[in-house]
Amino acid sequence: MLSVTLTSPAQTRRFARALAVSLEPPALVTVEGDLGTGKTTLIREVLRARGVRGAVASPSFTIAQSYRGRGGERLHHLDLYRLSAGPDTELFAWDDYLGTDALTFVEWPAAGREALPPADVRLMLEHRTRTTRHACLSGPVRLEERLAADLAAAGVAVEHAGGGAA
Repeated sequence: MLSVTLTSPAQTRRFARALAVSLEPPALVTVEGDLGTGKTTLIREVLRARGVRGAVASPSFTIAQSYRGRGGERLHHLDLYRLSAGPDTELFAWDDYLGTDALTFVEWPAAGREALPPADVRLMLEHRTRTTRHACLSGPVRLEERLAADLAAAGVAVEHAGGGAA
C-alpha cells in the first residue's frame, strides 16, 4: 500500500500525473472517498496526462464518459453515485467499459460491487483539512514502487510504500 498526504491542488496534480504514467491497460481503478475529496478532479488530471484534450466532464449525471488518449487508447470514467445496487447495476452495460485495452476509473464503486471484477488498483481519498487530502493506493507492487519513485522525483513525500498486491 502506498500512502501520501496531498497538501495542495498542485500536489494532487503531481500525484495524478505520476499515477497516469504508472498505469497500463487493461486496468480497473476504483476511486473512493467522501463528497468533495477530489475524486473527479484527480481522475480528470489522470485523463489529461494520458492525452485527453478538450472538455473532461464529470459523469455524475451521465454515469459514464469515454475518451481517447494518446494513440487512440480507450479511457473510461464511471460515476456510480446515482446507481443502486441490484437492478440498476444489473442492467448497466459493463462490457462497454471493461475491455482488454482500456483504463477504466470508477467513482463510488460500492453500487457495482456485485457486477464489477476485482479492482486492479484501489485508491481511497480522505479529507485531512479543508485543503489537505490523504491518498491511500493499493495495487500491484510494481505499480506502487514506480509511483512512489515518480512521486519522490516530483517532490511529493510518500509516507508509506510497500505491501502491494502481487
